[in-house]
Amino acid sequence: MAVADDKVEKLAQKLLRDRDPAAPDIESARKAARRMLEDSEERTFDPAAHDHESDDVIRRSSSETAATGDTGVTRRTSHGE
Repeated sequence: MAVADDKVEKLAQKLLRDRDPAAPDIESARKAARRMLEDSEERTFDPAAHDHESDDVIRRSSSETAATGDTGVTRRTSHGE
């Protein structure tokens, strides 16, 4: 998929202004911007992103978090032990 050059340039300039570590100079910023925009477009056209019945969709219940994962068991850590 081809990303419009004006979108790449606009995002590259923003990355430079924000001093993004991936964009120490304009050429690096343009490469990073193009990758970001291409990845975004790929996700937009990925059927799994829109078809909730797709086998590629990761399903989690509303009670699950990154800490509980699929087991439903909450992992707690104690600081200082």
